[in-house]
Amino acid sequence: MKYYENYPVWSVAIVILMFIAVYLAGSYIMFRLHLIAGILFLIYLFMMEYYTYKEACPHCYYYGKMCFSGRGLIAQFLYKKGDPKKFCERKIEFKDFLPQIIMLAVPIVVGIALLISRGFHLLTLIAVLYPVFNWFFVNPILYGKLACSHCKQGKKCCPALDFFSKKKK
Repeated sequence: MKYYENYPVWSVAIVILMFIAVYLAGSYIMFRLHLIAGILFLIYLFMMEYYTYKEACPHCYYYGKMCFSGRGLIAQFLYKKGDPKKFCERKIEFKDFLPQIIMLAVPIVVGIALLISRGFHLLTLIAVLYPVFNWFFVNPILYGKLACSHCKQGKKCCPALDFFSKKKK
């Protein structure tokens, strides 16, 4: 398996486009509900991304480099380099994924409610279905083929990889 020092721009672009598409779908639904709901959702997205940059990126092998999502390159402009040991010491549990689950679940529930209460709307239906499709079909390919399998950090240690590769007892 080839491990990337810097991920190819084309693969990073695909990952970023997938993130943006999910964020846009959720934002679209929340703005359809109400302007304030849309603004609050955007603030939530910003806080979720900020937390990722702050807690993971400075300590990652890819800090200052092109990681699978491009965050490692951006992190160098936001934070000082951290301690790589700190990255390895982190333990990830289900609760650590709640912000992402909320980011997906709230717009999906709101979108379904909008489809029921305001009637069928094709764009709302697409915005509801796309994140589900992405989560179950696109993410396994993105992370399995483009991201994790070529990651030097994952080769050393990766709390997320450890979490997802736990053997069922």
